[in-house]
Amino acid sequence: MRLRLGTLGIAVPAVIALGAIAAWPFFVTRSVDEAQASALPTMAPVVADYNRRDWEIHQWERAVALHHHGDMLTPARLAGEYLQRYREHGDIDDVLRAEQAAKASVKAEKHYIPGIMTLAAAYLTLHQFYAALDTIDVADRIDSGDPAIEVQKAGLDLEVGRYAQAERLLDKNSAGKIEDIAVETVRSRYLEETGHLRDARALLHRASVLQNSAFDAPAQTRAWFFLREGEMAFEAGDNDAALADEREALVVFPLYADAGRDLARFECALHDWKDCLADATRSANLVPYPETLGYEADSQRALGDGAGAAQTEDLIRTVERIGNTQHISDRLLAVYYSEHGVQLDDAYRIAKAELRARDDIYTEDTLAWAAAMDGHWSEARTAIRKALVFDTEDARLQYHAAVIALHFGDRAQAKVRFERALALNSHFHPVYADKARSELARL
Repeated sequence: MRLRLGTLGIAVPAVIALGAIAAWPFFVTRSVDEAQASALPTMAPVVADYNRRDWEIHQWERAVALHHHGDMLTPARLAGEYLQRYREHGDIDDVLRAEQAAKASVKAEKHYIPGIMTLAAAYLTLHQFYAALDTIDVADRIDSGDPAIEVQKAGLDLEVGRYAQAERLLDKNSAGKIEDIAVETVRSRYLEETGHLRDARALLHRASVLQNSAFDAPAQTRAWFFLREGEMAFEAGDNDAALADEREALVVFPLYADAGRDLARFECALHDWKDCLADATRSANLVPYPETLGYEADSQRALGDGAGAAQTEDLIRTVERIGNTQHISDRLLAVYYSEHGVQLDDAYRIAKAELRARDDIYTEDTLAWAAAMDGHWSEARTAIRKALVFDTEDARLQYHAAVIALHFGDRAQAKVRFERALALNSHFHPVYADKARSELARL
């Protein structure tokens, strides 16, 4: 316990939202020609570039310290390195450093697109989505119609629930063009959220293959694509593929706390408690995400270690108090509290506050469940209707909708939603999947 609390000073947790693109580089724009795309190139050897990250940052920090008048390139490059180190190690201070370095770049030259885009990436990572959009708009006014800018804007539109705008920008930058990793990655997420999971998986797989054919791509970037493939596989009930994808992510980037967190989530849902505990503990020792600690506590409890689970839950509350100063763990804290029946007033408060930062379907779903668990059922019904606008193929969302429908006596709708949740993945959650089966037996 003392050892892991001590890591908070250097690895303050920051949890990305389900499906969010904050953990992948903001400048993935590599295109491939038609022949290469159709051939689907093989995976390139992985370079452990993360071992040189501190050295790279030191060199760029030295360059920035020279204070060359009008130098906009060096601080922008340093900001990019800070953001990459954050993706690799989860230290939120690196994002704050990136924000300041990017601001220095823009101050030196207000029309310097890489500086502006890196500043937008920092805001995105800090979950300041509207500030990121405002910054992207600056870049768009300087270089109107640039596909790279528009694709990044589409990704941000998804974060705040502007699905029609995102679709328009993606259509504009997809029609008749060669395959592009950035376009296909953001479009796959759009398809995932709007109820087209099969198409989303196919598109993301192609983007993943293309990205992993680039030997010079950061290892974490390449691992991120496996991580996202695993998440989508789990949503589709392809659990073996989900586990394999997360393990591949860890082969590509062994220090990837995000992949360890996902692996623990899937194992927990499958009641593979020993592996869940091992993977959650390993991941939490890298970065103590509250969500990961939750899986550790759940597996400890399932294995009969109630005292250990209580200690881990205390650590989650400590992380919230001292490690979430930027509030980017808020949504998943609300989810954890709601699912475990603890601090329900806090969960409801956090979920309502999260709407000020973004208003996508997952934020509405979080509010719906937090409101329901805290007894605000009318608000829960309103929020779940918004969350279901696309009938997204997410079993947990469908389960929430079923429980809320059942509370209001709509047995037919509850039955449909319970069945849909289990059809998507019969092991979608360690507790809710069994509850769904029990409720269906009574309906």
